[in-house]
Amino acid sequence: METAVINLHSLFESLRAQVDVLNESIEPQFIQLAVNFEDSRRKWLRVEQELNACKEVLTKAETERGALEVKLKHARNQVDVEIRRRQKVEADCAKLDRQIQLIRELLVSEGSSNSIQLNEEQRSALAFLNARSQNPANLNTSRRTVRLKKRQKRRSSRNHTDGPPAAAKRSRSTGRTSEKGNESLVAKTTVTVPADGGPIEAVTTVEAVPYWTRSRRKTAALEWDTADTDSVRSMDVFKQPSQPNGELKAEPSTPQGNGGVRLHEFVSKTVIKPESCVPCGKRIKFGKISLKCRDCRVVAHPECRERCPLPCIPTMTGTPVKFEEGALANYVSTSSPMIPSLVVHCVNEIEQRGLRETGLYRVSGSDRVVKDLKEKFLRGKTVPLLSKVEDIHAITGLLKDFLRNLKEPLLTFRLNRAFMDAAELSDDDNSIALMYQNISDLPQPNRDTLAFLIIHLQRVAQSKDTKMDATNLARVFGPTIVGHAVPDPDPMTILQDTKRQPKVVERLLGLPVEYWTSMFGPLTTPDQQMSKTPSSSSLSQRMKNATLNAITPKFSSRSRAAVSAPRQGHFFASPLLK
Repeated sequence: METAVINLHSLFESLRAQVDVLNESIEPQFIQLAVNFEDSRRKWLRVEQELNACKEVLTKAETERGALEVKLKHARNQVDVEIRRRQKVEADCAKLDRQIQLIRELLVSEGSSNSIQLNEEQRSALAFLNARSQNPANLNTSRRTVRLKKRQKRRSSRNHTDGPPAAAKRSRSTGRTSEKGNESLVAKTTVTVPADGGPIEAVTTVEAVPYWTRSRRKTAALEWDTADTDSVRSMDVFKQPSQPNGELKAEPSTPQGNGGVRLHEFVSKTVIKPESCVPCGKRIKFGKISLKCRDCRVVAHPECRERCPLPCIPTMTGTPVKFEEGALANYVSTSSPMIPSLVVHCVNEIEQRGLRETGLYRVSGSDRVVKDLKEKFLRGKTVPLLSKVEDIHAITGLLKDFLRNLKEPLLTFRLNRAFMDAAELSDDDNSIALMYQNISDLPQPNRDTLAFLIIHLQRVAQSKDTKMDATNLARVFGPTIVGHAVPDPDPMTILQDTKRQPKVVERLLGLPVEYWTSMFGPLTTPDQQMSKTPSSSSLSQRMKNATLNAITPKFSSRSRAAVSAPRQGHFFASPLLK
């Protein structure tokens, strides 16, 4: 029994010794643990307070954003309503102005052989026409002498009373053409003046007619006075790359003074030295009458003047000595559209003959022919006849060589990196938005030429016979259009840019054709239904709002019906904005 007690006592002492060892320094450690817990609790509390404050700020910001969105929605609706009102008022005002002007010219023009002789009572009744001020710039008193055929047939459309027409009353029917924006309006005023001094009757009708229909009818109905050397302005439509199936959208031309397409200013002359007609390619023989443009020196038969390529690009004087190293601005005119003549003629010829050529722009032409054509374009006094160049690939090579050897690429050194960065964005909306912004930053010659070229390449890509889709065209024109950010890039830069250049061209080809064609139109209020302002949450829509309206003129788009081409070749329709 004692032995057991002793053993138990020894075990108890051993246990106490071990407990003492464990409790020897544990209190400071527990104190430190408590301090750490307190620090963590305070940090946690501070984070909770900051989180609550941020939640309050977020709630307030969301409330303000909701209120601003409501205001923005109302503002958008008000803007749309005002735009529609303005469009309607502008249309009514333009219609009334044209009618008043036609009646004014017909009735109250003093000293003119075409004016109708009115008595004092009739003149006092029409005195209100003199109250409107007329812009002197729009009054062109010089008129070409023409003899209208079948004039009596047009007059006979109005019913007359029985009896001799000459004894009862005399009527005068006149046709005036008013062209504003992208519209061709034919206003016809029929004025009947009784011989017995009765009241005057005037009826005016205004209708929209596709220009090519009106111009061909007019050409067939008049004879040219060969002794008259007054200048005649060609009223052709703007030639854009046509549909491969041979159809085109006929759009009326726009007077040059209104900011539209530059028209030819023809002067008639008697041919001494035989020349070739640019539209048809036939020779104009000795002693025949020909028309020659004052600005671009295009020569044509009188009956072929409607088919001369547009826009008229004045021949630039003082071209660079080394034309391979010239800047684009040296080859364009000082007024819109700023497109080199070489580009316009090459694109028109390619549109007429090359849209069924397999491998267009991929197959190279003869270097010698390309060099000769370029020398004639940039050095010659007349425009070379591209219709006589048998190899269409030589013409495509001429276009590529001209763009490739410019002193600065079409997209410029300054914006080269911006275009490449925009093309490589994974978000399509943001990429397109930055493309719009970069295009707006281009100089006008570069922007006009780029738009003209992209429209053409889009037509080429649509033609299945060429087997040149947007990807293939991007590979061909990437180095030509985009180029590099420096004049003399090192090999590593060339290697890196070669992979990125096609992406830029492919992105440009993906932009809608309406955006490109809008760069050539006159500046008026659009007649189409206005779309709602895009949401501010999208970068692309913000960029479109800020960029498209800044660089693309707004203008009318009224007549857009496609018609069959009445003449050979493919022609551009006047560019419109949807």
